[in-house]
Amino acid sequence: MSPHERRQFTINFTWSWPAIIALLILAMLPIWGPLIPPIEGAIAPVTSKVTFIQQTPAEGGLTARMSYTKLRDCEIIGVSMDKNGVPIEFEPVVGSTDNLSTRGTGPQISRLWFAGTDDLSGVRLRWYHRCNPFWIAVTVAFP
Repeated sequence: MSPHERRQFTINFTWSWPAIIALLILAMLPIWGPLIPPIEGAIAPVTSKVTFIQQTPAEGGLTARMSYTKLRDCEIIGVSMDKNGVPIEFEPVVGSTDNLSTRGTGPQISRLWFAGTDDLSGVRLRWYHRCNPFWIAVTVAFP
């Protein structure tokens, strides 16, 4: 191998490693996609754990108001609730103040929500926020 060929091989070989690593990272995105949101929510949660400050029995469930602290400035996408892995109805009460909107950081008190359960034991509440353009952060806020 001539010195010119050896130098050309070294340059091509050296510059191919970053390209290979970048392709491997991109190839892993379908695997990382489902793993990153709950990991991010556990390591850097958007909200603190919620405290139900008002619970009132209602037809078919209960209405509740929550207190929590928003820790990061992210756009809210949604909220869900399940009981022992089974999704339950969790909707804002019609006519209650304060729409589901993005709020600033700091202490917060939620609007009135209807939960389709009589008891909050075994219930898991999740917040969904957009903190970056690549995935949605999932924060388990209760229990």
